[in-house]
Amino acid sequence: MNAPIDIILFGMDTPHDPDFVIDRPSGFESYVLMCFSTPFFTQTLHSIELGKPGDCILHDPNFPEYHGTPEGMVEGFRNDWIHFTGNTITEIAQRYQVPFNEIIHTGEPNLLGPYMRAIALELSVRKPFWEQKINLLMEDILLILGRHKQLQDEFDKLTPTEQDFKDKFVTARMFIHQHYEQDWTVKQMSELVNLSPERFWVLYQKYFRNSPKDDLISKRLEETKIHLINSHQSIEQIALQCGFHSLYYFSRIFKKRVGCSPSDYRRNMGN
Repeated sequence: MNAPIDIILFGMDTPHDPDFVIDRPSGFESYVLMCFSTPFFTQTLHSIELGKPGDCILHDPNFPEYHGTPEGMVEGFRNDWIHFTGNTITEIAQRYQVPFNEIIHTGEPNLLGPYMRAIALELSVRKPFWEQKINLLMEDILLILGRHKQLQDEFDKLTPTEQDFKDKFVTARMFIHQHYEQDWTVKQMSELVNLSPERFWVLYQKYFRNSPKDDLISKRLEETKIHLINSHQSIEQIALQCGFHSLYYFSRIFKKRVGCSPSDYRRNMGN
């Protein structure tokens, strides 16, 4: 088992007076993770910066803590926060490319809340393997923060026009995936965001690292795997139901991408 991560202190949706400021020039001798649901200011690696709801910051044990409520706010800042120690924290943060002492934009003011409640429950009831569960929860938190940081870095590299279209493409992709069995053409997909098929293809590839057609095929294959395991329908019926109108093509693309035939997959999975 990895060395345990020890939870020292934590608070959920903690309110503060407008004039209250955390000022610890020598840090807190523990790692500190904070996620804010209101605007705030904080000391970062670069300077004193303003943050917005959904922003998080991970301090290392020796970094000076300094944060509070921006001028002009009637109510003080609110945040979820957790102080913790552990020999594996730095290694985990590096694995998921989570920076220390820098603001991470997530856009989710309640990002930490569900994890905090789960950690509080584990600390309270202490069921078997509760320490391992806390380790997993803390690692998952850092993974999610690393994901948000990478997504933000990728977003910052986009042109202003590409940034404006990103949310529209995410919504369009969700709609296409919800209706994966339909006979989608790239032209039909592009109409969801009012772009030409050529421009749609380029931006889709840039946003999702896959072409719209290949992405749709991957979604259909994932659905066929679910049906192969959980139903007694024929392979041809499943293929048709999931948008493949040629059994030969379906069998060929399934074996190429999954590594075995649909029938072998069904047999190996016990159905």
